[in-house]
Amino acid sequence: MKFIINQSSLLEALHRISGPVGEKQNFPILNCILVKAEKKDKIKLISTNLEITLITRLEGSIEEEGVTAIPFKRFISIVRELPKQEIVIEIRKDNLFIKSEKIEFRINCMNPEEFPQIEESIEESLIKLSTSDLLEMIKMTSFCVGREDLSYIFSGILFEILEDKINLVATDGKRLSFIQRQLPSTQPLITEKIKFILPIKSVYELQKIIKEKKEDVFLFIKGNDIGFDIKDTILITKTIEGDFPDYSQYIPQPTQNVLILRKDDFLSSLKRAQILSIPEYQGVRLNMQKTQMSILKSTPQLGELKEVIGVNYTGTPLEISFNPNYLIDVLKNIEDENVKFEIYGADKPAVLRKEGFVYLVLPIKI
Repeated sequence: MKFIINQSSLLEALHRISGPVGEKQNFPILNCILVKAEKKDKIKLISTNLEITLITRLEGSIEEEGVTAIPFKRFISIVRELPKQEIVIEIRKDNLFIKSEKIEFRINCMNPEEFPQIEESIEESLIKLSTSDLLEMIKMTSFCVGREDLSYIFSGILFEILEDKINLVATDGKRLSFIQRQLPSTQPLITEKIKFILPIKSVYELQKIIKEKKEDVFLFIKGNDIGFDIKDTILITKTIEGDFPDYSQYIPQPTQNVLILRKDDFLSSLKRAQILSIPEYQGVRLNMQKTQMSILKSTPQLGELKEVIGVNYTGTPLEISFNPNYLIDVLKNIEDENVKFEIYGADKPAVLRKEGFVYLVLPIKI
């Protein structure tokens, strides 16, 4: 195998596939990436941890086709320090030679036959997704994914696709986030519902590779795996097995009792209250009146906070307590100047509802 490639292009591609590498220390081959030099000057890089597989394609000048398994961390460290110009990559026997100007590295490789067999073909049945919509949907749900010792089902985001709509839902049992968007107009109607739970690690990898992309994303299904094809990169991932709970039963009908306030005022106040939070005393009390709301925080041995901000509240006077982190998480991801919470009672969830988005958060007892 021998090919010539631009240093910047290679380094960018290595960063794209870096996520899965090195997590399974008991399997040395998984600390490697598979490098293939193929026909038509196509170079393919593959990484996997057996749960997530990333495949990226880039162009180069191929002098001899071939395949090898290269230790990833050593390889990317070398490429990162080379001059920003063309690099010659060559395999001779079991050694990899990396040349640039008067620089030459030689590193040991592993047998590519030990690398897990990866099905690289893409299914013909593809579903087109808007990259900008998908990024927004991930941003508005990923913070709700369960990260504590909860049900395995809650450690990912639920994807639902039917007709011309896509839903993403996440919950950790204490809050729930739902967002719905239209599929691109050029996508034919989906007549049979598609439903799967994407692990949060896979979500983060997807978010990373589409972040700078303007092209549409294409979703495909391969048996029990889900794939995303984004121009020059493919993500293939296992899904979480099991049934996500029927979240619709937990979302109440709209109420006339609403709290409207400036987002930045509320967010800043909650961040100040959070300073006095410790694991045993996380709650912040909100005392709601018609035109003002008191934010109260008291932590033994640390101190207390009282702050008053202007609001428009249509319900009866009420005091309710929340974990401030659960409010901060949603507020910092909303761009609106004002936010509206629907209030159902001191022991009922509060709901933030806007076009195509619902956020539900349970109160806590102090």
